[in-house]
Amino acid sequence: MKSLEGRRIVINGPRDLKLENYSIDADIGELEFVVKNHYTAISAGTELSIYTGTNPKVYEPNSWCNYPHVPGYAGLGEVVAAGSGVDLKTGDMVFHHAHHATFDKLYSGYSHYVKITEKLMLPEVSLVRFAAIVLSGSVRLSKIELGDKIALIGLGIVGQMAGQLFSMSGGDIFAFDPVSFRRNVASRVGYCLEIYDPTKTSALDVAQLFNGGKGFDTLVDATGMSQLIMSNIGAVRSMGQVILLGSPFASYNADATQIFRQIHLKWLTVRGALERDQLSPPGDATPHSYLSDVSYLLDLIGRGRLKVKELVSHVMTPENFKQAYDGLLNRKEEFMAVVIDWK
Repeated sequence: MKSLEGRRIVINGPRDLKLENYSIDADIGELEFVVKNHYTAISAGTELSIYTGTNPKVYEPNSWCNYPHVPGYAGLGEVVAAGSGVDLKTGDMVFHHAHHATFDKLYSGYSHYVKITEKLMLPEVSLVRFAAIVLSGSVRLSKIELGDKIALIGLGIVGQMAGQLFSMSGGDIFAFDPVSFRRNVASRVGYCLEIYDPTKTSALDVAQLFNGGKGFDTLVDATGMSQLIMSNIGAVRSMGQVILLGSPFASYNADATQIFRQIHLKWLTVRGALERDQLSPPGDATPHSYLSDVSYLLDLIGRGRLKVKELVSHVMTPENFKQAYDGLLNRKEEFMAVVIDWK
């Protein structure tokens, strides 16, 4: 088979990206396959940290995201070639961890993918990756009980998914975000008991309403902003928990004793909530593998229980990729989740 010609996004340095032509060798091995991407979803957290240069890994040679970098996080596409040892055939539709590119050539022994139906080949379904981040790395580890009071800090795309899934798990969600557009989206989806503008009402203010004034049972930080974690940890009751769902990237200088003292004196549990995609490969003994979580979330989307269409603010072409990044970065009253249409 001849090579496949396509286009891809390349980030060459801070705020410097381009859409370039490229080709891949279409000859595949027994365990390889090629996906032609239909839709890829942008991560407003990890990807923007690479685009802006706030992720320190971009400056480390041979790191996973050093410049020049082809970004990508999640996508849906059609299999156009598959080796004999892969449980896929030409024409199958899949979710996978796509690059922002026309084609991805993948190795089945490492790559994460789940077959989807043609009915689910929709731009918004690519957001299932963000739901999987929450479910595999956060909900599964947190042991939320019915009626637990949860302070959710941040209503970006991961925060929106967190609110829905923690609510399904039995928690009562009280969300905080200064962006009115995000608050309005959460209100329309309808999983929060209350939604606050933290510039007017803080989590510390609301904490006094619960557990005899002692605070929330759980604090979920979906921002990855160290200063917000430190300023809100006091809203958690003794023997409560703090879930670090957002990935911290930007440097922040502060007195570490302030946060360690609260963890110590209040017997707090702090949970790192990075998704568990590499720790639960197919066929292992994990009760809920990453891929089984993705399959379940796709089922929830298909049944209309997990709301994703409401979260997509823009579907854009590859030519408008820089506009998509800059919109997510600077126009938060307009941009929530952006999906790139490669068709």
